[in-house]
Amino acid sequence: MSASLRIGRIFGIPIFIHVTFLVILPLFVWVFSEGTGSMLGVTMGFGDLDVSPTVRYAFGATAAILFFATILTHELAHSYLAMKYGVRIRSITLMLFGGVASMEEMPKAPGQELKMAFAGPLSSLVIGAGSYAVMLVLDASGTATTVQGLAILFGLIALYNVLLAGFNMIPAFPMDGGRVLRSYLASRMSHLEATRKAAKVGRYMAIGMGFFGLITFNIWLIMIAFFVYIGATDEEQATVISDSLEGLKVRQIMSDAVQVVHPDVSVHQLIDLMHATRHMGFPVVMGGLVGIVTITDTQKVPKDRLYFAKVGDIMTRQVVTVSPELNAADAFKLMNERKIGRLVVLHEGRLAGILTKKDLIRAVDLANARMRGQGSMFYPPPQVPPPPPPSPPAASS
Repeated sequence: MSASLRIGRIFGIPIFIHVTFLVILPLFVWVFSEGTGSMLGVTMGFGDLDVSPTVRYAFGATAAILFFATILTHELAHSYLAMKYGVRIRSITLMLFGGVASMEEMPKAPGQELKMAFAGPLSSLVIGAGSYAVMLVLDASGTATTVQGLAILFGLIALYNVLLAGFNMIPAFPMDGGRVLRSYLASRMSHLEATRKAAKVGRYMAIGMGFFGLITFNIWLIMIAFFVYIGATDEEQATVISDSLEGLKVRQIMSDAVQVVHPDVSVHQLIDLMHATRHMGFPVVMGGLVGIVTITDTQKVPKDRLYFAKVGDIMTRQVVTVSPELNAADAFKLMNERKIGRLVVLHEGRLAGILTKKDLIRAVDLANARMRGQGSMFYPPPQVPPPPPPSPPAASS
């Protein structure tokens, strides 16, 4: 069962709500409905409003829904600008800590990433300023209960959007401020180095937030610190992989000596072959490619059926194939998108090789080693001039 539920589509982007959103939404309803006091001239909830509990909670629910709608607007601002730069947006998901836009890739041009990253906080600031202006107008319009309720509603939207913009501008991945920082650094160094430095800043900030959360017993701050630390690490790892594979083709790192199996082979024989070769999956061939079988497929077969079940009974017939000329970085993205560990490589309809995540990780490790040792794996090492030829022997007298 998926942890997210699709609720619609905007600009062609699928919109999901995560199960954690269903946990946080009632909490916001309660906080808004029972909140009292004020901050920066904004009443913090409807707790002191002279209405029935039903009306207060109706106001609170409206405020919570509107606030999460503005979070969706924040993510749509990022996504709209990203699409202008040719980036495909897979989805937007509303979850525990707000919204997440899943992008096929991030623009690497520093100016593009800077504009895209700042679009979200800017939209939140615009919403915040507009809502604050409406609150001031309503405050000056009278003392009717409905007017007071609407003034509190717009004040909450104003305050929380300003806080949302400020929080997202913290210079730490996965927040927008981390991307703004990377964009600034990338104008002065390589994209990979800028990512590493920005990720390091993010991890230091997460450690600081976590420590402060511990000494103040603030569980939310500790959770946010954990979220930031993991996000910074994931962003760095994804960029290292993407940048390390840039310029490489599938044919340069695939295994071209491919072990295949016939669909009539028993599952028991297949398991023996996996133990012997230490390969976890094989293309299935009968005249041509007809499927692929992995160790996960064998686990569906009861123990007493291993000798009787055939590979053809358990194999996956819809095989994800790629060309040997595909960029290795795109192959890695495809594996992650399809949640698979290997790709079958076809050339002119014929089996040419197989590419696994191990092949890609090995290529990344080699790239990192060569970058440390001699600059880059994508260019030949510097040519050392040969030593001069030995001088001819002196003529004897």
